Amino acid sequence: MEAVTGAIDMKLITVLRTVGAALALAIAQYSVAPALAETLYVEGEGGVPLAVTIAGPEDGPEILFVHGLGMGSASFSPQLESSLSDRFRMVAFDLRGHGMSGKPWQAEAYADPAIWAADLAKVIHATKLKKPVIVGWSYGSLVAADYLREYGQENISGLVMVGALGGFIPFTPPAEGPDPELLEQLMQLQELRKSTSFEDQRAAVEIFLTMLTEGEATSEWIDEARMLGMMVPAYAQAALRKHPSDNSDLAPLLGKMPTLILHGSEDPSVSPAALEAFSAVAPTVKSHAFEGAGHSPFAEQASIFNDELARFVIANWSDNPE
Repeated sequence: MEAVTGAIDMKLITVLRTVGAALALAIAQYSVAPALAETLYVEGEGGVPLAVTIAGPEDGPEILFVHGLGMGSASFSPQLESSLSDRFRMVAFDLRGHGMSGKPWQAEAYADPAIWAADLAKVIHATKLKKPVIVGWSYGSLVAADYLREYGQENISGLVMVGALGGFIPFTPPAEGPDPELLEQLMQLQELRKSTSFEDQRAAVEIFLTMLTEGEATSEWIDEARMLGMMVPAYAQAALRKHPSDNSDLAPLLGKMPTLILHGSEDPSVSPAALEAFSAVAPTVKSHAFEGAGHSPFAEQASIFNDELARFVIANWSDNPE
């Protein structure tokens, strides 16, 4: 009996040692993971609460992410939750009408570009960013342009436009002409977005998701995008779509600051014809295409995108506001 008990004790000790080793390994792996992001609210223009996420060391080169229409700060989880947070001070926020931020009822709360510029400026001030590189994805590039219109380029280190050209040139369709199937989807999407029906909004989001990527994004990212798409109320949709998009008068500013266009090779928003037209008005602006990616290269090819972004920020960030 004692021999049996001893054998059981030895097996128990072996199990405990194995569990202990596994636990120690898990703790060690957790300890080297990127630090958890900080979340807070910042008072935007007109008192609208803006949900803000901050990651990375306070003294790191600064990046301010501005998301696209119908999305949110969580769209940039492939950056905020990556090894970039070991080196860079990253801030992302939900635009008004989106995500966890306030969603004003009045259409005029979305109408003036100066409002969007002020929101961005207030986030910069509240998070104590000195001179960030602004990364504007899609609609976010228009908000970045709003900021440049109101405040100039003196307090930012550079501009990265992702899947968009910020309205700095008139819309330039692909040389082969617009895709009829895409046009039909856009028309269907706009009609569904006008509805107050939950089912119509959900159908609209599912259509929109097909437009976000051409390559593969993680299932977690797609799920987050789906949730974010449902968080923009129908009453805000029409006002958001009326955002001014002609910033051609600001194109000369791009020659005064580092500017980079990052886009998927399959993204119709940034066609070769559009890039050629852009180069004609802003020849110093550089671009990089992610082969096989669509409108969200930062999610489809996160590792490569993060490396490209890191190189640009390291080369251009300045912590001395002018």
